[in-house]
Amino acid sequence: MPKVTYADEVIPDFGIPFPTGKLRVEKGELKLALSPEEIQATPDEELQTLFDLMEKQPILEKQDPVKYGWTLESWRRVMENWKDTKIHIILGGNRSTKSTFANRLLVDMAQKIDEAKIYHWHDNEERSVVDAQATIFNSLPFDLREKGQKRGGQNYSVTYNQKTGFVGRLPTCILPPRDGIDRGSSIFFKYYTQYLQNQQVAEGFNAHIIEMDEECPLKLFQTMIPRTVDFHGRIILTFTTLQGWTPLIAELLKGAETVATRYAPTEGRELPVEQICHAWPSARIYYWWTQDNPFIDSHHLVEQYVNQPVEERLARLYGIPTKTQQGKFPKFNKDVNVVPHGEIPFIKHPDKYPVTRYFITDPAGTKPWVAVWIGVIGDGRVYVYRESPTEEWCQPHVNNAGTPVGKPSVGQKPNGWGYLQWKEHFIGLEQDEEIIQRICDPGFGTQKVTKTDGQTDLFSEMAALDFHMVPVYRGDVEAGVAKINDLLAWDDRKPISVINRPQLYVSDQCQNTINSMLEYTGCSKEEHFKDFVDAVRYGVVNGLHYCEEGGLEATGGGGY
Repeated sequence: MPKVTYADEVIPDFGIPFPTGKLRVEKGELKLALSPEEIQATPDEELQTLFDLMEKQPILEKQDPVKYGWTLESWRRVMENWKDTKIHIILGGNRSTKSTFANRLLVDMAQKIDEAKIYHWHDNEERSVVDAQATIFNSLPFDLREKGQKRGGQNYSVTYNQKTGFVGRLPTCILPPRDGIDRGSSIFFKYYTQYLQNQQVAEGFNAHIIEMDEECPLKLFQTMIPRTVDFHGRIILTFTTLQGWTPLIAELLKGAETVATRYAPTEGRELPVEQICHAWPSARIYYWWTQDNPFIDSHHLVEQYVNQPVEERLARLYGIPTKTQQGKFPKFNKDVNVVPHGEIPFIKHPDKYPVTRYFITDPAGTKPWVAVWIGVIGDGRVYVYRESPTEEWCQPHVNNAGTPVGKPSVGQKPNGWGYLQWKEHFIGLEQDEEIIQRICDPGFGTQKVTKTDGQTDLFSEMAALDFHMVPVYRGDVEAGVAKINDLLAWDDRKPISVINRPQLYVSDQCQNTINSMLEYTGCSKEEHFKDFVDAVRYGVVNGLHYCEEGGLEATGGGGY
């Protein structure tokens, strides 16, 4: 059996770090970016290094674009995580260098891993030829590009032309092997259109690296994962999230843990720049910003979008997806409305921000009761700060009729609790919090059940346990949805400020509420994402107010 090289044994480490802030690129030419004062303060040795780079780097890059080309900080972060991270998801703004990086990485690894099997996927043949194959050919060392204008050898083929890309029934770039190695490393090119016509094109092969440029079908992504097992392979996804909260995005970002943030001047707040995927723990998500590309006039592109809606800005400039398809709450945005739990004002500064707390529940028979706790502070901001159950309630799913109804998850597993257990559970979570009002869905709460001493209902049974709840006026569902949207409203063409911000926020610990707000469509009464939305809706319809000492003052969500 021939010796196998694993993809995690070879670490990509190529290029020259671009000296951001010291050099700049103007119309393709390197210029010094230092002011006269900065030049005066810079040591002579460092200045000489910068001048040498300006003179020599462009010449060297022509000889070997991967070895001597520039690398950015965002590129090096992926390389640093290469050994321990199997799936690298690069969500970038327009022109954020994501495809250039991925293609150069493929060329680098094809040269370092003997007999490497590398697969590059793109939208269709035209995009593969014009974008991917051209970039990969232009990333080869000069001597290989020269070979590419001739016929290939016995065990390599880099034959390429601008019109049709690499030659072959399955376009392939095969690099010459090192001495003593029988076969050259191969980069194969495939297209999503092929997969949509025949899903078998995604089966029956193994790979060291798979790169998927532009958003791929969720099922194709899932199919690629076992293709990498033989070689401890790596998967790279690179795309701009222009389609919103698609099935692939939901799979990757649902419950993701943010491990790094950065302040975005156009948004006036911190945005995530790196996350760890929840569904695939060995997947890491990177957000690359357009403004970090020093090789274009990125400020010009930023200026074009600065007054566009927030979801357009976040996707185009920062690579961040924002809103769900068909959702009832188009303004609900994880990066605007989801708050780190410890940053909720009345949790971070309880003395500075007194709060009025509400408990709202949507009880059920065999399923666990859905409950949310909502706090309102004096300036009218409303926070969903706790939920129950915390186990995943449901997952995205489309039924046979094409309706997105979701499907139950572990959170809906019956626990067999009675009234006393539910009361003790809720009181235990509250830990002596002062709850001004407990609100309950009247549909289930008023249903009569017969006991030996007469009839009773949920409200009566819970009251007997000193857990008093009031029925909410349900009203029209759409009216409640409109009220929630009213709390989410703000002018997203302008930065968030004290006078321009939404009123409704959700703790990052309330993942069921977050996912429900993103996924809820209202298309069916059987929709599983409705339960947590219903709980929030009952609170809003009932009226969520901040209670000052001496009485209630309507500074919160209002009501009917």
